[in-house]
Amino acid sequence: MKKLVIGLVTLLVLAGGYLAAAHLSGGAFYSFGLPVGGARGELRRMSRSFLEDLQFKDFKRAASYHAPERRDAVDIPHIIQRLFVQKPEALDIQSYSIVFAEIDSTDNRGRVKTRVKVKDLLRGQIREQELILYWERAGQGAPWYMKLEDSLRNLEAEKGKKS
Repeated sequence: MKKLVIGLVTLLVLAGGYLAAAHLSGGAFYSFGLPVGGARGELRRMSRSFLEDLQFKDFKRAASYHAPERRDAVDIPHIIQRLFVQKPEALDIQSYSIVFAEIDSTDNRGRVKTRVKVKDLLRGQIREQELILYWERAGQGAPWYMKLEDSLRNLEAEKGKKS
């Protein structure tokens, strides 16, 4: 009986230590579906879900990661074409992985670096491309929203400044 109790306590301590490490890593370690990792873990999960939506060409759901007032204006197929220089219909996203997630000192801006393996269906070529997803929220506890299209728009110089 004593060995069983010691074994169970050891198992619980190891499991707790692993989950603590998964939480401190920002969700980088496998967490058995548990919501660990804090804000970095949340960004990892949302980025993974966004990439899955792209993989299955669910562009309406992929647009839902943007702020509600901007969702209707987000053109995900156009963004994909600008990112991969290929029409979305001619791309097969075969796999993706989250390289890292980081949050700035205000805890209101984040970025997630991903590596995406795509197959160009027209040429039959496979390539890997890195992609950084930018996220923003209004304050602590507020929901995160993606700012993907902002990084791809042509910027106009401010009035009176050189471009």
